[in-house]
Amino acid sequence: MKGSVVSGAPVGEYGAVVRPTWADETEREWHPRDGSRFFTVPESVVRPPKGAKPLMLLHGIGNNGAIFAPLMPSLAELGPVFAPTMSPELLAPQEHRRETVGQLVDWLAELAPPPWRIVGHSMGGVLTGLVLRTHPEVVSSAVLLNSPLPGTVGRIQGRNGLDRPGRALLAMKGLARISSFGRPRLPGFLRGAELAVVRTALRGFMLDPGELDDEVISRAIVSSRTTDGIDFLRLAELMPEWELDPHTERPVEIIVGDSDPLIEVEDHDEVAAAYPDAIVHVAPECAHFVHLERPLFTLDRIEQFFSATHT
Repeated sequence: MKGSVVSGAPVGEYGAVVRPTWADETEREWHPRDGSRFFTVPESVVRPPKGAKPLMLLHGIGNNGAIFAPLMPSLAELGPVFAPTMSPELLAPQEHRRETVGQLVDWLAELAPPPWRIVGHSMGGVLTGLVLRTHPEVVSSAVLLNSPLPGTVGRIQGRNGLDRPGRALLAMKGLARISSFGRPRLPGFLRGAELAVVRTALRGFMLDPGELDDEVISRAIVSSRTTDGIDFLRLAELMPEWELDPHTERPVEIIVGDSDPLIEVEDHDEVAAAYPDAIVHVAPECAHFVHLERPLFTLDRIEQFFSATHT
């Protein structure tokens, strides 16, 4: 039923690696405009269906495009995939918000022509919501993963540092600082003390980061030249109320974790109200990184949604 919140049954093990060869099947390339890094899957590895619309994968605070790498070879079976790393310059405010989002849209269009299917995680989901509301013509459909709309956006605007999501936001700022150190470069690894620091920083955002594969942690979560997240937070602080109004123009699917520190259970109805035609799927025993903690569940929902919408 559209506009409803449904809980899913556990699928696979926590932090399961969907495709063990994922790290060798993703490629790092350079954006033609500014030389920033984006990730993709070569057609020599996975040939997407002919005429399939591109999948644009937008990351969140403290991450970069590599956060999607463990799922990218599987997603490439649906269409060409592009996971760019967004720089603070892309979020520089213009006189009108549509122009600000337009900068991002133009930059993405240099990777693949629209319309796109977009998958946005966390603040990448917030950006997806802005694109849906200001440039719907470039989106055919979208999946929002752990996207903090609208309850958490209100908390960001209120600078509430006392409640659970507020504390999580403060911790996320710290995580963003850790992950902006700029190492390792693919195919490097975090080891020893560095890996321990990152796992500790992720506790609360993941139910058990110690259960995630070391390669997932070191390559996908903390990779070089990450965005530190402060510009993302400022973007949310300045977000006008109309951008949280219900959106029904394009098909949208929403996936959240049942223990997400940023999107509490009480927020789920508000999230559904922001996208009244969407179903909010709740991943069991999962926090803020649903695509890494419950990858089989997430991949199954994405595949079913894009197949059902034929977009």
